[in-house]
Amino acid sequence: MTIIQRRVFYGKVGAADELISWANEMYSLIKESNPTVKFRVMSDYQSGRTDRVVSEIEVDSLASLESMLDDTMADEATGKKFESIFGRLGALIDHAEVEQWVVHE
Repeated sequence: MTIIQRRVFYGKVGAADELISWANEMYSLIKESNPTVKFRVMSDYQSGRTDRVVSEIEVDSLASLESMLDDTMADEATGKKFESIFGRLGALIDHAEVEQWVVHE
């Protein structure tokens, strides 16, 4: 089974480029501890609400998704880096939504 966790970030006005950089940095850090995880960061400049950025993580199971953060935080230095990166998010967004999709192939 494939699970896609999709996060839609609604950035503050003018924050889309910085939010894209933030998401790439965050998910690259997660990938260091979870090398098989697939992720992508997308932006939509032509429709909908402005400064909207979407990130998607693809994993093999819900268990993989649940253990991903534990794996990232297991190393103290990586955990501190995660907290530092995550701490910058509040200044960039108004809010975010999370969706978890099961892929049926």
